[in-house]
Formats: sequence, structure tokens, C-alpha cells
Amino acid sequence: MARKHTLADDLEDDFELDNEYAGTSDAEPEPAPATPATPATAKPAPQKRKAGAAGVEATGSNKRSKSSKFLVPQSAADQVSLWNKYMKKASPGITDLELSDHLMEAKHIYTTETEGEKEGPTWGSATYLEDLARTAVSTGKSKNKVMHGAPQVLVICSSALRVIELVKRLRPVSQKRGVMKLFSRHLKIEEQQKALGSAAVDVAVGTPNRILKLLTGDGKSGGALKVNRLRLVVVDCWQDEKMRVVVDMDDTRKDLFAIWKDVLLPASANPDFGFKFRLV
Repeated sequence: MARKHTLADDLEDDFELDNEYAGTSDAEPEPAPATPATPATAKPAPQKRKAGAAGVEATGSNKRSKSSKFLVPQSAADQVSLWNKYMKKASPGITDLELSDHLMEAKHIYTTETEGEKEGPTWGSATYLEDLARTAVSTGKSKNKVMHGAPQVLVICSSALRVIELVKRLRPVSQKRGVMKLFSRHLKIEEQQKALGSAAVDVAVGTPNRILKLLTGDGKSGGALKVNRLRLVVVDCWQDEKMRVVVDMDDTRKDLFAIWKDVLLPASANPDFGFKFRLV
């Protein structure tokens, strides 16, 4: 049977659940054979436990509770801690010393003076993403001139469906220029490279694998997606119906952290670039 939803960057391949999300067995152990006894002294047979009665709230189960919620911390220090924790999880073959060269720091977290004020973005509000993006989209002059394929806001999501949803929400933020959607389903990378190369863009939303390919290109001259005007990179920590998040999904986290380690972190050392991260 075909899957109802597609949840990864490689949208043509079948996606299978990790063992972490697989249900546990409700099978009961075989009862021990009863000891022969006379009818007068025989003990009543123990009643069988109702199937599934203890499985729902079992603390040792591998199955993630449907009520569990991925909480994104607000403070810069806690966001850094969360990011570095999942980056280490996504890099099992790297030593702590090697990882130390790629760690995020508080200086990399995007903040705005208007956050929490009446006219600024309010943490936890339904429009927080849109309000935060507005603080990063500048319509004035910049030391980095507007060029094709160079957004001011880049949002990284776990799925094509989520990209489409956020593109609709962010369109009012970028009134002069359209919001670019960057994912692989029904969209060839050559078409996206051509679109980025021929249009100025303020906001781009995409999945990790496609964003990484558009940033790196052929590895020689860079990709069609540029970072020279970038001010805000949003990591969208939305949970899907399986309670999965982009930072801990096997099919997204490798590319997500490669974007940081191989492209954005080195570029952040350039004094002409001023982009920062925010987990929402």
C-alpha cells in the first residue's frame, strides 16, 4: 500500500520507521506447567492479565508516547546546547575534539531588540515565525547588494509538505519578491538552480538535502543558493504525526548538520556576512 505522506528529502524512496518508533509486543510469556494436585487442594489457576492493559503506560517501552512534545528552548544558551546535542548524535564517527571545531555558540543565535515587545515577535505565539522573519527582511540598502539566489531568510524544514505550508505563511513577509520553495518532490534541481539564478529572493524555505545541494553546487564554484545577504536561518522544529523533528530524523539530520558544518559555519567567519540561527 502506498504511503499517505512523504516525510523526507529523498521523496521517491520508501521511508521506514526507525526501531525507536516501532511498537512493542504484547505477547505474554508461556505459563509454567501446573503441579498435579488433588481436587480438594488444587489452587485456582491465575487469571490472565488483560492484553494491552499495561502496554500503554509502560515506561520501558521503545515506543514514543503520542503525547510527548519536542520543546524548543527560548534562551540562546539552551538553543546552543540543544543544537550541539543533536549534532553530536548525528556524528557518531567524530571525536569530541573534532566536534569542538563545529560547535555552535551563543553568538550564532539570532536575537532582536523588539522580541517580546508589543510590536515585536512573541515567543510561543502562533505568528512567531512570521514576526521573526519580518525583523530580518530589510527593504533598505545593504552593504551586500541584492543578487539573484541570495535570500535574507532561510527556513529549513523536515518535509515538502511542511515547506508548502510555511511558504504560504511567509508570503506576506516578502511582499516585493516571491518566497522560494526548495525541495525535491516534483521539482528538478536544475529548474531550481535556474530559478535562483534568474530571480532576487528575500525568503527561501526548503528541506535539508535540497538546500545543501543548492548551496554547494558542484563543489568548485559554489551553488545557486547564495549566503551573502543572509541574515536569519530558521530551523523549523515542527513535529510530524509520528512526533519526529528535523534535528533527530535519520533522513534529514545528516544533511541539516552538514549545512552548518560545511557551509554556514565557515561562511560566518566572513565579516561581510551577518547571518545567525534560530530554532523555532
